Amino acid sequence: MIKNIDLITDKMKEFTFQDIKFIAGFFLSFKTDFLEGTSLLDINFIIEDLKKQYITRFRFYNPESINFESGGPFHQIHLDIHDIWDLGWENKNYEVTDYENNTLHFYYTEAEVISIQETHYII
Repeated sequence: MIKNIDLITDKMKEFTFQDIKFIAGFFLSFKTDFLEGTSLLDINFIIEDLKKQYITRFRFYNPESINFESGGPFHQIHLDIHDIWDLGWENKNYEVTDYENNTLHFYYTEAEVISIQETHYII
């Protein structure tokens, strides 16, 4: 489902999406490859286990129908990712939702973990 997820699971053996606690950065960009435009969404998530916090950058390819509502420098999140490939929608293989507050929702074709580093954010 997410490429390079082992970057996280190497540090947090029991990682689940419920370990993602906050959004610390939200970056939407556009690029053109071979005369075809695409979009990228990079989100910096704060991930917590019992002892440490990590800031992890996820990259989502071809995000569509993005809905994001935030009210501060750190946005609390309850992330869920659904595989919707079998619905056959073009450029919509997965759906991201904030299952508790419904403040984040979008579709994407594929995702990968770009980086992870230990952090000491006070939240």
